[in-house]
Amino acid sequence: MPETIDPFKLPFDEAIAYFRNKTPLGSLAWDNFADAAQDFAFTVATVTEAELLNDVYNLILSGLENGDSYGEFKKGFDKAIDKAGWNPANRPYRTALIFNQNLRNAYQAGRYKQMSDPEVLKLRGFWQYVHRDSRVPRPHHLALDGKIYPADSPFWQTCYPVNGWGCRCGVVSLSQRDLDREGLTVDEPPQETVTVVDKVTGDRKKVPAIGGKPIGEPGFSTIPGGSDPSQKKAILEQAMQKLPQQLQEQVKKALEK
Repeated sequence: MPETIDPFKLPFDEAIAYFRNKTPLGSLAWDNFADAAQDFAFTVATVTEAELLNDVYNLILSGLENGDSYGEFKKGFDKAIDKAGWNPANRPYRTALIFNQNLRNAYQAGRYKQMSDPEVLKLRGFWQYVHRDSRVPRPHHLALDGKIYPADSPFWQTCYPVNGWGCRCGVVSLSQRDLDREGLTVDEPPQETVTVVDKVTGDRKKVPAIGGKPIGEPGFSTIPGGSDPSQKKAILEQAMQKLPQQLQEQVKKALEK
């Protein structure tokens, strides 16, 4: 079953702008456009048909802009994939995942945009990691619940949620006054690290870990919405190099629009 997400709680402009800046692109696997490329590519794993991608993209966008419920999304999604003749394995799970993950990513990108505004940072210079309810919590995410780090800590560069498929973690900003009033203290980020590989660039980087598990899992070790918009074309062109020639041509045409 999909989690309860009320899109009416996501109507702020930053989340919508983040999603609007994505381009629907065909892919063979979810990590064809991973890490920073997720900021600019809207994909549905194994879907290459442009019409279907655009239909699903517009359904998600409507959810953000108009507050469509999951039921409304599912109705439109079922119609779109039936028309395209695509019947994914574990269809109910995939339907819920596509809806929830895209709304969650847009929400967190919007939150990051708001909280990283220079004027906001002057007043609220601390960020607190929040682990939200999950039927099967990730121990390495649960261990961070309530931890507070400076907003400019390198920790956030690779561990700002969303940190994996189905991750519901979030971040709230705090002022020094909040800390003093609640008796809260600033924590030390995890010192353990593991090496992950950027699926798009091939770059290897060390990221914070707990119990041998990277907090920002492979494909999710960048800040949602944290990429430089001026680099959109360059990032997507680099990502598409691993695609078959036919899909590369499709990406090029999409970027020319």
